[in-house]
Amino acid sequence: MKQKTKAQLSAELATWKGRAHKIRAEYDVLKSNKLRRTPKAERKSEAEIYTPAKRAKGSNVGRELERNYSSARGIIHQFRMNVVGPLGKLQVNVANGQEAAEWFNGVWAKDCDYRDAQHWSTICQNVLAAVMREGDILSVFDDGLIDDSGKLLFWESDQIAPCSEELFKASFPGEGNVQDSGIVRNKYGRVIGYTVTGKRGCSLIDDAKDLTVWMRDNAVMPRDPWRMNQGRGVPPMLTAAASLLDLYEMLARELQSAKKAASDYAFVTRKDAVDDWDAPGTMPEMLPENSGKDAATVATETGGGADAPARNYENLEAFTGGYMDYGEPGDTVTQYDPKRPNVNMAGFVEAVLCQAGAAFGLARAYAMLRADSSYTAFRGDMIMTWQGAFYPMQKWLERCFADWVAVKALTYAMRKGLIKTKLAEGWEKSLSWQWPRMPEVDTAKEQNAIAMALKNGVRDWSQLIGPDWKRHFDAIAEQIEYARKKGIPLSNMETKAGAVHETETQENNNE
Repeated sequence: MKQKTKAQLSAELATWKGRAHKIRAEYDVLKSNKLRRTPKAERKSEAEIYTPAKRAKGSNVGRELERNYSSARGIIHQFRMNVVGPLGKLQVNVANGQEAAEWFNGVWAKDCDYRDAQHWSTICQNVLAAVMREGDILSVFDDGLIDDSGKLLFWESDQIAPCSEELFKASFPGEGNVQDSGIVRNKYGRVIGYTVTGKRGCSLIDDAKDLTVWMRDNAVMPRDPWRMNQGRGVPPMLTAAASLLDLYEMLARELQSAKKAASDYAFVTRKDAVDDWDAPGTMPEMLPENSGKDAATVATETGGGADAPARNYENLEAFTGGYMDYGEPGDTVTQYDPKRPNVNMAGFVEAVLCQAGAAFGLARAYAMLRADSSYTAFRGDMIMTWQGAFYPMQKWLERCFADWVAVKALTYAMRKGLIKTKLAEGWEKSLSWQWPRMPEVDTAKEQNAIAMALKNGVRDWSQLIGPDWKRHFDAIAEQIEYARKKGIPLSNMETKAGAVHETETQENNNE
């Protein structure tokens, strides 16, 4: 073999270095490849990609999943209960804010839906669910707009739509105004109003009697955009819908095939096989005129006759559900084994459902509604879900909807004289809310953590008890005083100032 010169080796080395450099200086995923989708430059906004017509279909997909697929409904239900639950209590943190908070939580919250008698917490649950399932929703507060009811009205995602150019120019005559799938913007892109209709699944409003216009000062559109300048919201349910729909259809077919496989089948071999086993004497070759025998002889030979016993296997037929064949002697029957239910189905469903739950920020325990792991692993699932989904959605609900509603409701109450004391200046910035908190698996550890947090000043009683914490303390003080008068020992409630109960067991400390 001829040996290469030093120059040849140097040239080859330089060539390979150049090739390696080219490989390192590229994004392989951007190359054309038959094995994966080839990327293309985007030339449309999110509103042009997710058009009103597609939005109507997407809303239907989300609703159908919640109607029919238990896992999809379970995911939405987790957000309803953990983000809102029965709470949504307001606290007005100014000197004279307790009266306003009591009116909001005790009077207005019980009947605040214009079209129906819905509680405030139920409304918050439905607003949250609508955004996750359909992308957005529009709400209007009736403060002198309709009949001055001081209540909320709603239009769902597929009722928010652009209108025809003629209607648009008549409703928004200003120069430079544009439509954005039901949102109206001025020439600078600022939102100035919304166009809605009572019809559902409408992609264009072309009749003036179907159009309702709401200006920005009177309406709010809760949504959770994932792009700047996005406009309308896109639901996380749409991301998970393909996986959830495929699981739903696969499970339905698996169940149907399992039901079919559960119907047992039997094959009976008999001496004189016939098609009609209820009346074997009626076969053509067994008829008296064809066999040369009289009717009595035929009846005797075939087991017929009025007094003859039944020849069919009734008990076996009942066991198999009536699926019976009677064949010739020596016939061989090969029975199909459908292998249903599939033993690998459970693991497959779990893997896909966990991926679908990830679109909502849910860890495995919440996506599967199953706590079958260790204490540490289960608590890790809880922390990931609460920090990555539930707590952020609580703050989102405050900023995008609850704060706006509270300001509208309390302003209305002061104008109507429903709150006697006028709130101090700047009260709009002093609102806070009570929502559900992450539960603890170990109650003793939870109570010790609360005691330490209070002692260190990182939490206060309003965060633990809610806006009515003063009333709660008054009730406790009254109960303690009454117990003392009755001579009931309350040693657990009478510790030295700043002391913390040592309630953790050695077992808990060693975990």
